[in-house]
Amino acid sequence: MGSFRVIEHTADMGIEVSADSQAELFIQAARGLREILSASEAVPREERKVQVTGGDAAELLVKWLNEILFLFETDGFFPIEFAVEEITEEYHLRGRIKGEPFDPERHSIEREIKSVTYHQLRVEKQDGLWHARIFVDL
Repeated sequence: MGSFRVIEHTADMGIEVSADSQAELFIQAARGLREILSASEAVPREERKVQVTGGDAAELLVKWLNEILFLFETDGFFPIEFAVEEITEEYHLRGRIKGEPFDPERHSIEREIKSVTYHQLRVEKQDGLWHARIFVDL
């Protein structure tokens, strides 16, 4: 089981993540991103399949999180639950995001997130656990 913690930064916010596996690290990071965006309760009514590729684990994490933001911003898809089906050695991720159409009457947006950044980005495996630090531009 993994965990995440939202951290403050001057004009941005960050997420520190720890998990037993790389897949769980990506899921916890997505949960942290969603908490920064909104703490609203919601019911998963739809599912979106996601595939992203990066040059390394850190870039893959940024692309995964930015894809979640992209679906929210362009499709009005409010993310709720996250699953990572596969991460390959070539840094290709296949996953699923469950959510529902964004409804401003039911979903309050705590903070507008512009993007996930590479600022002080860190993804590493240490002592059998995966750790990451990610900052988002508000």
